[in-house]
Amino acid sequence: MLTILDQVSLSGDRAKQNDDACGAFGRFAWVIDGATDLHKDPLSPAASDAAFFAHAFHGGLAAAAATAFDLPALLAAGMAHAQAAWSANARPIVHAWQSPTASVVAVMETPAGLVATDLGDSRLFTLDASGEPHAFGGGRDSAKDEAAQVRLVTRGRTERPLDRHEVIEELRRRRTLANIPGGYWVLGLEDACLERRREAAIPLVRPAHILLCTDGFAALCDRYEAYNAGGLVAVARDEGLLALGQRLRAIEEEDAIGERHPRWKKSDDATALLLRLT
Repeated sequence: MLTILDQVSLSGDRAKQNDDACGAFGRFAWVIDGATDLHKDPLSPAASDAAFFAHAFHGGLAAAAATAFDLPALLAAGMAHAQAAWSANARPIVHAWQSPTASVVAVMETPAGLVATDLGDSRLFTLDASGEPHAFGGGRDSAKDEAAQVRLVTRGRTERPLDRHEVIEELRRRRTLANIPGGYWVLGLEDACLERRREAAIPLVRPAHILLCTDGFAALCDRYEAYNAGGLVAVARDEGLLALGQRLRAIEEEDAIGERHPRWKKSDDATALLLRLT
């Protein structure tokens, strides 16, 4: 049985909306990370198209979780709901980089443990009764890739990268490569993206603890290397997700301009869901 122990969702910027969503019902649990808009005027009625898309997809998952028979069926329901919500409420997409994208990681309980699936850079960490940790998700190297990209475009300049027009233009160019052959695959409005998701069976000795999180929260492990996979889950279990969130923000505050850890933003939205499998 999957049960929620704790959850946290911290905005990367207190002056802006949080573009993440998370939930759990029955055999399923998920975390969704909306990719930051690269335009100031949202096409949807929400504060950002990223938030609109993430919460629409979340709504579809929540509605389907009681009856879905596997993860592909669950994600298909989320996609259908998000597409319908976008079609009914958003203005037309003019530029490819305006199309909303997100990352998702989701799990389903099985007799042997979990089946996990992801698309993008959100993460899953587990620690079971044997003490064996597991990590899953496409974000393991994303922090290193981002750091390399930031170093390339900043070249020693100290202003925030996202305040520079040429940086936004480059990010827009890269966003046009989402969900096309020869590009990269993330959660989006395109049906084909779900065919590119990753899936893995994760055996777990019960009771086990499961941490689903966006890359903004997984940065504690993947970017800042404050914990390894098992240690992150153990601290989440023993001290709580809010304590970890506070440590995350303290690390980022001490390196506010990214000298030690180059990154596009000082802080990203950070969402995590801690579950127990019994």
